[in-house]
Amino acid sequence: MPRTRRRTPRRQDPEVVRLRRVALDAAAAGLFVFPVQPGGKLPAVPRHSAERCRQRGICADGHRGWEQRATRDRAQICRWWSGDESARFNVGIACGPSGIVVIDLDTSTEPLDGCGGATTGREVLDQLTARHGETLPDTYSTMTPTDGEHLYYRMPEGVELRNTHGGHGHSLGPLIDTRGGGGFIVGAGSIRPEGAYMVAEHGQIAELPDWLATLLTPPPPPEPRQGEPMALPTRRANAYVAAILAGETAAVEQAPKGQRQITLLTAARTLGRLVGGGELDADNAHALLLDAASVHIGVDEFTHVEAERTITRGMAYGARAPRRIDRRATTADTGNGNADGEGGEAS
Repeated sequence: MPRTRRRTPRRQDPEVVRLRRVALDAAAAGLFVFPVQPGGKLPAVPRHSAERCRQRGICADGHRGWEQRATRDRAQICRWWSGDESARFNVGIACGPSGIVVIDLDTSTEPLDGCGGATTGREVLDQLTARHGETLPDTYSTMTPTDGEHLYYRMPEGVELRNTHGGHGHSLGPLIDTRGGGGFIVGAGSIRPEGAYMVAEHGQIAELPDWLATLLTPPPPPEPRQGEPMALPTRRANAYVAAILAGETAAVEQAPKGQRQITLLTAARTLGRLVGGGELDADNAHALLLDAASVHIGVDEFTHVEAERTITRGMAYGARAPRRIDRRATTADTGNGNADGEGGEAS
């Protein structure tokens, strides 16, 4: 009788097994998970960008990013976290599909001038809570490898909150980010070179208090001023916006003593108009202005908080008079007469 060859079982890396259990436990608690790069905090799926998506397989009906691939399916989780050490994925938690809002409290080595010298997001949040005469309910929370905190809350019924960035727009304050729809956090049990994400408080995830939900709800957009958009070929329009960016940031960097704040305010209003018209991303514009203004911070008592406040105020004012550009693709733009522009991608 012929002898049958036994198949050698696939070696399971002990760390992969541990991380798989972390992912399965999170899914069992109702959270949607996906792989994050081993030792890092960037998504490991998909392996291609939206721009390079060939719309095959799982993307046959349109590109599916990490948020669309996040799952609670045990079989899929076991497939992701299986095999050798190359599968030591950290565990990402997609906040939108999970129906949660996570308050991400960061730390700083420099005291915040406008927050009583606070150096942590927890202090800023406590000050905000006290000012509103409120309290924070106990909820599941984790500690990050850099001594930050993640406070998990359930998204209130009928509310859809997105991400905020500390000190910008309608955020809760400096050193406080929030993650909602379109955002994710790295779950407890994951590892980075700086250390591990660890559970700080066990228990149920509490519902986000109404007063915090109100603060995190973006204000309605201002009534736009009506006006004819500027009509330019696509390439000229892109060059026009780039020239404004370069000119305004250079003006801020080179502003002479006594004119720093008014120059920054003027530049913020100019870029705010482009943001209001959909020509610039608000976060990118804010970051560019803050970077340009950084050369003045600490000079003649000009502070980071003052720069942030000036940019936010100026951009909000400018957005009330949006500047739009009617991009009209030409043969010169595309090189082949294709009216959709290069690659058919929207700018």
